[in-house]
Amino acid sequence: MNKLFIIIKREYLSKVSKKSFFILTLLGPLLMTLLIVLPVLLKQNTQKSYDVAVIDNVPKTVINSDTVSFFKGKYKSNEKVIFSYADDVTQAQKDLKEGKYDMVLEIVKSNDKPPIKAFAYFADNEPGLEAKEDVIQQTKQIFRNSLLMVNYDLSKEDIAMINDPQIDTYITDIRTGEESFAEMKMILGAILGFMIYFFIFFFGGQIMRSVSEEKTSRIVEVLVSSVKSVYLLFGKIIAVALVGLTQLGLWVVLTLLLLGGFKIANPDIFNTAPKTQIELNERVVSADKINALDIDKQPVNEVLQGLNAINVPLVAGMFLVYFLLGYLLYGALFGAIGSLIDEDADGGQFSLPITVPLIFAIICVPMVMEDPSSSLAQWLSIIPFTSPIIMLLRIPYGVPVWQISVSVAVLILTVIVSIYISAKIYRTGILLYGKQIRYKDLFKWIRTKNS
Repeated sequence: MNKLFIIIKREYLSKVSKKSFFILTLLGPLLMTLLIVLPVLLKQNTQKSYDVAVIDNVPKTVINSDTVSFFKGKYKSNEKVIFSYADDVTQAQKDLKEGKYDMVLEIVKSNDKPPIKAFAYFADNEPGLEAKEDVIQQTKQIFRNSLLMVNYDLSKEDIAMINDPQIDTYITDIRTGEESFAEMKMILGAILGFMIYFFIFFFGGQIMRSVSEEKTSRIVEVLVSSVKSVYLLFGKIIAVALVGLTQLGLWVVLTLLLLGGFKIANPDIFNTAPKTQIELNERVVSADKINALDIDKQPVNEVLQGLNAINVPLVAGMFLVYFLLGYLLYGALFGAIGSLIDEDADGGQFSLPITVPLIFAIICVPMVMEDPSSSLAQWLSIIPFTSPIIMLLRIPYGVPVWQISVSVAVLILTVIVSIYISAKIYRTGILLYGKQIRYKDLFKWIRTKNS
């Protein structure tokens, strides 16, 4: 047993002392922090506004003895688009070429169907997609409002209510009283699932390369003369698992430190929306107050409120469980494959059956996020080769305890079987050179009793 600890120590120190370990450890928390705060910073500091000149050449109409324009004076400027108005399209186009405007929007009436045509001109600075969409949508909305006012004699207040019915919608879990925040649960589940996928491939690949390098360099022949071959395999698997846990722990600490520093620098952005008491006949419902915060603070606020609606300790605990079990399952199999490799090209036929379930799980991620309670999602979260990824997608939404228990139990049994099979293959394959190994050889080694 002492030799096993020596192997674990050697493998662990060799991995954590590499530059790639420190680079990845620093980049991970930075990227996770940027995912939360970057949208807010970009919106505050990189938003470009476009100057648009509107020429309304649609014939005027008369309402209650007043001559009314269909489009002139109706556009609303915002942080993306600033509207102004002109009368002569030729002069406006000349000003556009000279850089006074970013776009000239001419609206005319024709004898075609539909009769209203809009022509947008640009010169040096082509407006972005968001600005174009804003201009198009406002033009359609203004025309619709004008038709309602002219043809149906509706007031501005009635039109505003038709266009934007004020209905506050609260989607609440009746068991906890928390709001849904399905988008946040989807994002969190996707991040955790992809992290599991990354760790399995990255650290499993490390085990396979380490084993194959020792075999091709024949260092393993020296090692097995003083320690059992199975200890070598288990030592690598455990050491790399400890490396993964070390990196994960550092990611959590550094991410919390970065978020804490950003919160100190921008305290208002992290304010959560207050609760409001809504009276419903004879009962009172508590809910988050909609639109209580400034628009530029809402993205981070939604993240914070979404995290409050999720059972974070359960999610964190299950992530750790599936991280370890998923890694042990695939780490043992990758280690067995490494013992079969003489050259890099030799491992493809054996690694493909192992990687296919992981790739299939990633392909199924959109379907699972669309309906986390579907039969497909339930089965994939129980099948051990896909459960580490799929179950992490579902847990933020809330999964019955019996499903988690069955999934973990099946995964543990599969890990035990995979370690047993991998040890059998490793024991024979690590000292076998120059032979074309086939699947029937692997089955023969697995059936062979230990000597």
